[in-house]
Amino acid sequence: MHKTYFKTLVLVTLLFISHIPALDALANTPSQEPKRSIRVAMFNAPPIMIVDQEGNNSGFMVELLETIAEREGWDIEWVRLNWPQVIPKTLNHELDLIPFIAYSEDRAEYLDYNEEGILTGWGQVYIHKDDEVPENIIGLSGKKIAAIKNEVYGIKLKSLCELFDIECPFVEVQTYKEALASIESGDAYAAVTSNLVSYSHNNPHVKLTPIVFEPRKVLFATAKNTNNDILQTIDRYTKLWRFDASSPYYSLKEKYLQGIIEEHKVFPTWLIYALLVAVGLLFISALIAVLLKRQVKKQTQDLEDQSDQIRQIINLVPHMILATNANGKIILANRYAANFFGISMTDIEGYCKKDLVDNLPNAENLFEDEAILLRRDAHAIQKEIETFDIENNKVTLNVSKVPFITRYSRIPSVVTVGVDITESKEYERQIQHMAQHDSLTELPNRLLLNDRIHQSLALTRRYGHSGAVLFIDLDYFKTINDSLGHMAGDTLLQEVAKRLQGIVRDGDTISRLGGDEFIIQLNQLSGDPDKAEKVACQIAEKVNYTLAQEYTVDGNKLFSTASIGVVIYPRDADTEESIIQRADTAMYYAKSMGRNRYAVFKKAMEKAVVRKHVLEKELRKALAESRFIIRYQPQVTQEGDKFIGAEALLRWSHPTEGIISPAEFIPIAEENHLIIPIGEWVLKQVCYQIKHWLEQYGHSPFITVNLSAVQIRNSDLVNYIQKLLDQTKIPPQLLELEVTETVLLHEARVSVDVLNELKKLGVRLSIDDFGTGYSSLTYLKKLPLDKLKIDRSFVKDVPGDPDSETIIRTVIGMSLDMGLEVIAEGVETKDQLQYLVKERCSLFQGFYFDPPISLEQMEEKYFDHFEGSNNKDPKVVRLDQYSKRSTNK
Repeated sequence: MHKTYFKTLVLVTLLFISHIPALDALANTPSQEPKRSIRVAMFNAPPIMIVDQEGNNSGFMVELLETIAEREGWDIEWVRLNWPQVIPKTLNHELDLIPFIAYSEDRAEYLDYNEEGILTGWGQVYIHKDDEVPENIIGLSGKKIAAIKNEVYGIKLKSLCELFDIECPFVEVQTYKEALASIESGDAYAAVTSNLVSYSHNNPHVKLTPIVFEPRKVLFATAKNTNNDILQTIDRYTKLWRFDASSPYYSLKEKYLQGIIEEHKVFPTWLIYALLVAVGLLFISALIAVLLKRQVKKQTQDLEDQSDQIRQIINLVPHMILATNANGKIILANRYAANFFGISMTDIEGYCKKDLVDNLPNAENLFEDEAILLRRDAHAIQKEIETFDIENNKVTLNVSKVPFITRYSRIPSVVTVGVDITESKEYERQIQHMAQHDSLTELPNRLLLNDRIHQSLALTRRYGHSGAVLFIDLDYFKTINDSLGHMAGDTLLQEVAKRLQGIVRDGDTISRLGGDEFIIQLNQLSGDPDKAEKVACQIAEKVNYTLAQEYTVDGNKLFSTASIGVVIYPRDADTEESIIQRADTAMYYAKSMGRNRYAVFKKAMEKAVVRKHVLEKELRKALAESRFIIRYQPQVTQEGDKFIGAEALLRWSHPTEGIISPAEFIPIAEENHLIIPIGEWVLKQVCYQIKHWLEQYGHSPFITVNLSAVQIRNSDLVNYIQKLLDQTKIPPQLLELEVTETVLLHEARVSVDVLNELKKLGVRLSIDDFGTGYSSLTYLKKLPLDKLKIDRSFVKDVPGDPDSETIIRTVIGMSLDMGLEVIAEGVETKDQLQYLVKERCSLFQGFYFDPPISLEQMEEKYFDHFEGSNNKDPKVVRLDQYSKRSTNK
């Protein structure tokens, strides 16, 4: 039974290697361009590739490729190798093209193949001519097998042996001749290689076995993403030549593969003959029934049994087998075909082709090309089609159609074998999708984005359009990832992807580059770059607004804004690489300007990037050389008559540029974490200055120090401040720590914990820039704050701006209700001061009183009139209180 089954599989498989005619419609005009040199692997594998004793190259694949090269103006350099050397040298870019290679999923990870099969081959097992032929793969158990190193058929046979738990030692050789010679020498019981060598090997001591497996297309291949244009050119010639009997493709098959052609012409006669002989014998038996009744009855029974066995075997084949004659009658069908059309096995052979089409109209394309195949000069056709089965499921079939005529019937027929490759095609599509899309968000990745930009650039040059790229980077995403975990971070990224998809037009592309970086690519904008910029900026504004809305992730309410860089191409850049690079530059510029905004690329931004790198390098040197200084901006009470404290403001005294604004160097320090040692230096200077004032004057104002998000997140801030307080023994309430509302929001969980620990030390806590973020009253109640600072952006527009007035009034009222002090910064005019006093604001800071001044200026101007010696305000500490604290410590 096993022997019969494998014979049947061999015969059915022959349908897949039948020849495919082509129409040679290619132009023969020689190329005028310089010849392109192509290095092609050459190894001895007759009759496909032949290296004779004189070292000459010939063979089907050699002459086919040389014919294409002559027409394309290629200069082929044949590199002679043994097969195991071929793939490594290709991956090392020492070869441009591999001929005569079978497709495998593992190889497809690092090789690109052409699509059109040149030939079809399968694995074939050979043994010594004197050995008993094994019926199936089980007969190889315990036998040594020779296999060519890295050849797909040897690898596949080894995996089949492992699958069936068959122990077979494998011996690796370099060529198929070595493999066959090892049988003759007794070094191996069997050898496995491509069946194609069986038509040319001249070893008289070797014979075929019925063990065949794994039909595969014979293809060309190149290293991944290197020479796809060569593969496409080969496919183009193959498609055209396969349908032209006068083409080089066909003539070369006649020249080198005549044995295969003749074998294919002999369709599995034992199968058809068995059926026809049964009919013939029944007919003869009717004529001689009287004389041979008993003998005919026995013969008929034997033939019916044989026919049933054949049908059972055919029905075991898991592919469609269907034969129709020129009259349209179904003369053969297996169970798969019957199920496909929704017809019982007992009825289908009584149907006509028209009945099948009427029963399943969506599968009409299964019968295409049959009129051509019924001609006398017809040859086999192989192609992939998409059709529908009786349950309306979309199915992809690899269809092979073979014409044949039996000796008993002159009516031509066509046998169709359809292999269901739906799952493998879907797997290929999934692999392709995975190669071009981000696994987390399902958005296109950088590979697909580059292709889309490349296509868009070509269209802009052809039609005069503009395009745009928006480089989006989420602000403070790392904080969310670190505080809530990567699962929450991934969920947030998926939500961001959904929001972005709701913004862009059909035809535009949203891509995730990785991490928290996204890109929106806009196609076919106005040919006027200024108008295109306007549209891109409108979309950037919408992105900023959309991404700034509240997120809910695992029950946590989160906020995440974005910084966006905008590039208009081809105005700002004209290559994929420069477009993304300059959009990235513009994004960093937007981030440096305060985040949650967009910036359109300008040439000056590239200078800003260079300056940023220079400043980063010099910033480290400034820290080592203590080139930082502190300026103090006084904080006063109503009418400016009571000086109670000051804000410490860091400045960088550059040796050549003078004072560099903190707005320029603080973001750099935060980005590379230099802000941690710089911040510790500021805290140390302030604490020791307070200690000095207490000892010098007997009293000291409180000093406010700004904290960075990086300090809260990454440094041992609480322990460092505790250490400073212990060293200086100053009253902790004289040190006020100020954080921005944005830091509180983005460092939510961490900031609450850190602020509570700092509050336990006795220091005062203040929130800066209040009103510019998205804090809720409920959130503020959780924080151990002492003071709210009204942002200067609201103060500058009062009195007179209704929105600013409403915000200020609301903040002051809310703060008083919560028992918090309120201070307004940025007070520059008397009208502003009077308005704030009227609204019950009691503390002020701004140029109306003093800009940031030096330590000496502040002592000279304020300490003689400092409200300290007689003030009972707990914020003001006199020397006796300081001494008492020191004693208690």
